[in-house]
Amino acid sequence: MPFMSVRGSLTKAFLASALLLGSLPDCVMRAEAQTQMSAATLRGTVTIKGTVDLPPNAQVSVVLEDVSLADAPAITLSKTVFSPVGGQTFGYALGYDPSALKPGHHYALRADIRNGTSLLYISKEAVMGLGAVPDQTALVVEAVASPLPSALVGNWVIDRIGSDAVDPTTPAFLTFRADGFLSGTGGCNRLMGRVTASGNALTFGPMAGTRMACPGSRMSQEDTFFAAARKVVGWQVDQGTLLLTDAQGDIVLTLSPNKTNDPHKNLQNPRIRKSR
Repeated sequence: MPFMSVRGSLTKAFLASALLLGSLPDCVMRAEAQTQMSAATLRGTVTIKGTVDLPPNAQVSVVLEDVSLADAPAITLSKTVFSPVGGQTFGYALGYDPSALKPGHHYALRADIRNGTSLLYISKEAVMGLGAVPDQTALVVEAVASPLPSALVGNWVIDRIGSDAVDPTTPAFLTFRADGFLSGTGGCNRLMGRVTASGNALTFGPMAGTRMACPGSRMSQEDTFFAAARKVVGWQVDQGTLLLTDAQGDIVLTLSPNKTNDPHKNLQNPRIRKSR
């Protein structure tokens, strides 16, 4: 018998004997203890706001994400999917590794309810924590509004804010999902929120995001973006360019399609992690 097979057999026999005798070696017990300590469970609830209309095969999803970096996609740390049991509020347990959490990073909880690939309900307000999982674990989901027009859906680079061109080395983009979820950055912090559109009318809902201090023009550019977004009431696509307009019809944001389909690619900016 090869040496490795003999050693493997002896190891299995040793562990089996130790288990029967109730005395594992200290090194094995320490490894087991470390494994148990690396896992934690976040418990909370998901509540449907308003009328409940769930099909039999609906599934609830709760996700914990690192949303710290403005120039990178959110990183999923943990996700749980389960069938809803009850009327309007459902309990969840989300396992995660506390050692994966970093000081100064922002972590967000979100939830949705789907029937297959169809999105039925989604959390519209970000629940966030700094350097730790959020303290608030009660999530509220609302029925998905009418989907956005297909011409709006996708990744867009912000070219101009008002009449001022955006610095090409500063990340500035928006991503519109068909369900109305919005993500992106105005130049410094990662943002997320909702957008609604009907016909040629468009409005941004409340937006939340990370809170980092950025040097130079990045911070002022972001402030200018938020001021412009609050004025938006309409939209139109002109020769592939997305124009967002105010009540007077003036263009406040000019965006172009991200041809790489990756809003984070080729954005030459440092990763600023200093919290406000």
